[in-house]
Amino acid sequence: MTATLVFLVALLVSLCTPGRTSVPPNIQQELGPRLSSGALVVFPSTPGFAALNDRWTDGGRPTYGVIIVPATERDVVEAVQYANAHGVPFFATTGGHGTWWGLAALQDGMAIWLRNLTTLELVGDGTTARLGGGLRGTDVIHGLWALGKQTTTGVCTCASLAGPALGGGHGYLQGLHGLALDQIVGARVVLANGSLISVTSRKETADLLWALKGAGHNFGIVTEFTYKVYDVVKPNWAYEFLSFTGDKVDDIYRVSRAMMAYQPQEAVQWSQWVVDPQTDPVRPIIVYSLFYNGPPEELASYSKPLVDIGPFASVSGSSPYANLSQPAGLDLDGPGCQDQGPLQMFPTDVETYDLPGMRTFYETFVDMVRAEPALAAGSYSLIEQLSTQAVRAVPAETTAYGHRKQKLLISPVLTYAGSDNTTLNAAIAQWGEKMRSAVFANMERHTYVNYARGTETDEELYGHEKWRIAKLKKLKKVYDPHNKFGYFGGIAVP
Repeated sequence: MTATLVFLVALLVSLCTPGRTSVPPNIQQELGPRLSSGALVVFPSTPGFAALNDRWTDGGRPTYGVIIVPATERDVVEAVQYANAHGVPFFATTGGHGTWWGLAALQDGMAIWLRNLTTLELVGDGTTARLGGGLRGTDVIHGLWALGKQTTTGVCTCASLAGPALGGGHGYLQGLHGLALDQIVGARVVLANGSLISVTSRKETADLLWALKGAGHNFGIVTEFTYKVYDVVKPNWAYEFLSFTGDKVDDIYRVSRAMMAYQPQEAVQWSQWVVDPQTDPVRPIIVYSLFYNGPPEELASYSKPLVDIGPFASVSGSSPYANLSQPAGLDLDGPGCQDQGPLQMFPTDVETYDLPGMRTFYETFVDMVRAEPALAAGSYSLIEQLSTQAVRAVPAETTAYGHRKQKLLISPVLTYAGSDNTTLNAAIAQWGEKMRSAVFANMERHTYVNYARGTETDEELYGHEKWRIAKLKKLKKVYDPHNKFGYFGGIAVP
């Protein structure tokens, strides 16, 4: 672990109340009778603990002395109240996808595993749905699809609905309907003091609803959303995957930047740099993925400027939206959903491509592979160019999310095979920050909190407007004055 991360973890331990503590040995006898018959109290020695404790990345892993598996939202209330009464730090989890290394500040705590809170039903006229706080993206996509509906969720379907949505929630449908957070109409939330409230746009809770939409990890445990849903109008999506050699990097992002001016609401595209030893053992290839909510011939017309650059391989096809994660490799069995080891991300949100910066970024990645061959096999870079029409149509001041002008998400994603290695972690930190600096160039720093690693400032995570940060700090002082929810994306308590 780097000196920066060591300092960060130490700081979070001092800020998050409490720090290191032990779970009471008689928690089963004390808390168990207060829980519903379907709830579980699971200890490290219990079969199944490891599966419940599984995370997408081992980097910055918290440790737990007990995992509570609620069957009802009342169980969540009881778990939080018990943890508070006995000075036990707690953390709610569903998908386990957070890359925030500061989670390591939580040691010997209580995990509240929400996966059994799976309500999914339409409300009233069918324009909203009740969605449980334990649903994953795949559960929402397929559950709504069976009802003829769809909505914005994160692209990675094994991640939860709540985790991405509370920090933003980028997805295939965001150009049409906005971010996942823009779909939140209301929520049932367990607060830091263990009370349960219904959060809506009514005056008494309007500010908390505002905060949940972009900084929600700081304010409570969502047991259920009221969420906008939409009729499925065009069920099929076309897709293309184009593979380029690294010498095409300048042309690819010159064309990508031009495409931003006319990218339709229905189009989503991203590219990844991966080392393919059969093509080049050092210089990564660029795999460019395009998705379009329409017929393949319309996507082919849109993608032609990229195809004209000359990929050395291509794949195309079409799929119903409900199954689109499979060709993308982001379904439950896909490579994007498998455990990634001690991974670190170095995300950057920018308005457009800085072409010299992208070249520097690429060459720095090459230099890293040459210097640290152990990082070649699992590491990649991710450049997301999702349509933003509906995202930018939402007035910036109406939610806590502070990155609506930024159209691109760019991040090195660096890891290695094997167990945690402090030397390689330090190398990753140095190379990752060097790549991130190339992308930022002289631009204002913005970082998508759901990808963040824990070294970013409040302003980078939540926006640079002074009023926005002041409002968040004020609400944090009201709803979580002791920073119980400070382990992920924590806002400093005034």
